[in-house]
Amino acid sequence: MFLCAVWLGFAPFALHYGFPTLSAAVDTNDVTVAVVVGALAFTRVVAPRDLPWFSVLSAVLGAWLVLAPLVLDYSAARQPGYAVVNDVVVGLALLVLGTVSATMTYRQRAAERAAGQAGEPSSVR
Repeated sequence: MFLCAVWLGFAPFALHYGFPTLSAAVDTNDVTVAVVVGALAFTRVVAPRDLPWFSVLSAVLGAWLVLAPLVLDYSAARQPGYAVVNDVVVGLALLVLGTVSATMTYRQRAAERAAGQAGEPSSVR
């Protein structure tokens, strides 16, 4: 997820969406979502089992990126196709990765609780 965030932050400049300034909604949206997802992903790397809902938030932001072309004005770009494709692809990646990460963490925590209640040592580490 962190690499998706890094790419998303640099994509408006690397793909030259063609917005005259950073004040365009699409550029601002991409950079803002990139910063938030990057912070969430970095926190998950530091404490992977403590905050699985951060992955849920990343998945929600991924869903937002998929829907953003329907809500924001991408037509102002000289290359609106690049912006739309980039946001949809990165959004789908975040949606899938965030969902899988959260699901796996919640399942692991449930298995550890069940093993702890049964009095068995936890073999999941």
